[in-house]
Amino acid sequence: SCDFLSFTQGQQALARVLVDWPDGYRCDAPSHVRGQRVQDARLSLSECHRAAVVSAVCCALFLLLLLTGVLCHRFHGLWYMKMMWAWLQAKRKPRKAPRRDLCYDAFVSYSEQDSYWVENLMVQELEHFNPPFKLCLHKRDFVPGKWIIDNIIDSIEKSRKTIFVLS
Repeated sequence: SCDFLSFTQGQQALARVLVDWPDGYRCDAPSHVRGQRVQDARLSLSECHRAAVVSAVCCALFLLLLLTGVLCHRFHGLWYMKMMWAWLQAKRKPRKAPRRDLCYDAFVSYSEQDSYWVENLMVQELEHFNPPFKLCLHKRDFVPGKWIIDNIIDSIEKSRKTIFVLS
């Protein structure tokens, strides 16, 4: 016990109760000090205060998870993870999809913050190009009532290319 190893007034009290204390006593645990005389054994701070160490590690992990959650919320991490998942799903589809399944030249993925530029500049340029590109936009081409992620995956699968607008 760590209490036995601290040489304070408690040592004097133990010497009155235990015969030949501390010279006649040897450590049994932990294993790295087994067989050593009690007075020669030195235990680390983490061995003596295991509950405090476990509590500190748990608090640090909790704070790390909390910080990660706040940063994901602040920087729209969930949206980016969903888009990455949709992109990975689209990468798994065969390279040459049958021509009849493709409805769009490109699916455009963008943040609401970029909507003005995408809808009024980029889409206008591409859809009025010669020959025009047929673009899939979530505001006009998604099926109402269908899960957003399912709409995204379906739109990517029905498009030749995917355009990600990152800001």
